Order: sequence, then C-alpha cells, then structure tokens
Amino acid sequence: MNLKNPLSWISLGLGSGLSPIAPGTIGSLFALLIYYFFIESLLVSWIDSAFFLLFILFSFFVGLYIYPRTVEAENDPGSFVWDEFVGMWIACIPLPFLNPGIVWLFLAFLIFRVFDIWKPFGIKLLDKKHGAFYVMIDDVLAGFFAALVLIFLSVIFL
Repeated sequence: MNLKNPLSWISLGLGSGLSPIAPGTIGSLFALLIYYFFIESLLVSWIDSAFFLLFILFSFFVGLYIYPRTVEAENDPGSFVWDEFVGMWIACIPLPFLNPGIVWLFLAFLIFRVFDIWKPFGIKLLDKKHGAFYVMIDDVLAGFFAALVLIFLSVIFL
C-alpha cells in the first residue's frame, strides 16, 4: 500500500493493519477502542443510535470506495482492516441498550472475532469471492451475528 495516500491510512485502520501479528484482531481491537473512547458516550438516546447506524452505513460505503483504490492486485490482504472496523462497530450496536461495562465490550469483541474467523452461516462462501463488496460483507455479517448473540446473552443474563 502507498502510505502517502490518505485513503491507505483508512484502509489500514489508522495503522492497526500494519501489525505483523494478527492484523485483523488488532484492527478489531482498535475499532473497539474508538467505539469505547469516542462513540459510546455519545449514544444516550434512540436518535443517537440511529445516527450511529448511519455512521456505520457510511463507513461501509467508505470501505467499498477505498478498497479498490488502496489494495491493488491482492485480494483481501491482511493489512486491509477497515472491514474489521465496520464489523466490530456493528457488533457494538446493542451495547448502549445493555448494562454498560467492560464485560459487554469484551464479549462484543470476542464474539465478533469468533464469527469473523469461523465464518459460519454462509459467510465463508461470501469470503471466497473477490471484490470490495465481498471483503466488506463477510465482516458485516460477522458483526450482525455477534450483535444477535449479545442480545441473546443479555436476555438470559440481564
């Protein structure tokens, strides 16, 4: 990637994709930290959550735009972690409605990573296809399933 291109820094998850060890996990962790320190405190009402959903949708389209402009010939390189950012933020959607705390943040991260690595429910089929949409959508679905599991766990334990 061309590090002089500002789009590359978004693609690299503000540098987290440059990690030599588990760049997807590091990117997800960085996205979670951004959520915790910059987004979570802003989500105090339903309307705030609606804006968060719009932010995620916008971020998805940003990923579709930057992927072909930063990745060149390689399909879904490990350094491209913007898809992890979007998926992690989707996994965080239920968090403002749950009992706030580090435990739920950790669970969102852990469950998202499990779904992103395991790729169940047809996610693996999408992951094998080439192109920006498929690179982004497998993490979107992993985030969606992680959010569903968080909701299910909250019904059981809260």
